[in-house]
Amino acid sequence: MAEIQARESQEDPEDSFPCIYESDTTAIKTFIREMVTQSVVPSMERCVATWNDQVASRRRGISGKFMSLSKTLKWGSFGSSSRSTSTNSMGSGSNYDALQGFYRPDSPEALMRKLADYSFMLRDWKLAQQIYDFLRSDFTNDKAWKYHAAANEMAAISTLMMPNAISAKTRTETIDLMLETSSYSYMTRCSAPYGALRCLTLGMELLRVRGGSATGDAARWGSRLLEHKIVGPIGDSLFKERVAVCYGSKKGHGVGLWGNRTRKSAMWSIMAAEGWLSLDKPHQSKKSLDDALAKYATLTNKDGLMYFSEANGFIQNLENEIENTLYPITESQATIMPDDDGIETTMGEESEAFNSRPHRRSLVGGVAPPPVASLESAPLHGTLIEAEEKDQLVTSNDFEQE
Repeated sequence: MAEIQARESQEDPEDSFPCIYESDTTAIKTFIREMVTQSVVPSMERCVATWNDQVASRRRGISGKFMSLSKTLKWGSFGSSSRSTSTNSMGSGSNYDALQGFYRPDSPEALMRKLADYSFMLRDWKLAQQIYDFLRSDFTNDKAWKYHAAANEMAAISTLMMPNAISAKTRTETIDLMLETSSYSYMTRCSAPYGALRCLTLGMELLRVRGGSATGDAARWGSRLLEHKIVGPIGDSLFKERVAVCYGSKKGHGVGLWGNRTRKSAMWSIMAAEGWLSLDKPHQSKKSLDDALAKYATLTNKDGLMYFSEANGFIQNLENEIENTLYPITESQATIMPDDDGIETTMGEESEAFNSRPHRRSLVGGVAPPPVASLESAPLHGTLIEAEEKDQLVTSNDFEQE
């Protein structure tokens, strides 16, 4: 079991022979490969061709446009004299079951949604984007808000998955609008915040992969996701790291690398480090802080942060807290430090020159001598010397008299 756990910790899916024989592994892989290539994919391709000819082509033609227009007119204000009449026309002209909240499996909308999903799984991004974009208007007219949010989400993802380049204008007019509509529908109309979380996360990462000016949009959607307060504290720190990565992916131009977002990336890394430390995860916090310091070191003015005292102090305090959390000082490691005041006092006494004259005048006249308890070692030593000198004088006088 220890060997199996050690191999699982290495996250190497290919090295699985301790749990199953190599021959069985090869047989299973061969079976899955043959089943997918010979059965699943051809079946999906046949369904896509059938639905595209029988359903999508009719809806994309003139008859489909007239049918969609007639459904829209039935739901309009003109042609209905009361709320009940409008409700009846909605129920009769739409394939959406408002009470149950879904389309019937054999309805054209359900079949076209399956067509778009199959095209997406088969990596036909263009066909999938066209079908999703076509379904958006139908779901809006039927007020099927969950379908509407999902169609906008998948249309944006399909557009971002296309290999061709996307201009900034197209990105603003189509992708940003789809992501905004999808997240708004998930949050307000459907009360499904995790749908908005999935939508904005996928949009952020796909925009980041495209690079260039799209990295700024990716960081903006990541910031929008943090503003919605969908995720918990751990997710908040994770998305701060991802926003830092988005800003760090922006490449500068010229010798001075103008246009890069290194400082913003470092700032978001510091915010992530603070979040990880508040969650009692010092290792992850240290990783984010080291990443931020490495980014500051790549700047032209490497010591530019020193001029901002508050920011520099905040980073130093954060670094000290991380070090204290990672390497706490235990009681056995703690040592008693000597008193600094005592050391200074002793040095002062040793450096003081003592005058041992027999009749030393006091600088403060008429003041009583201090009590014995307040006498220090130096004055006592001086008193002893004076007493010895007096004894010597008395002895010498007695000797002379004799």
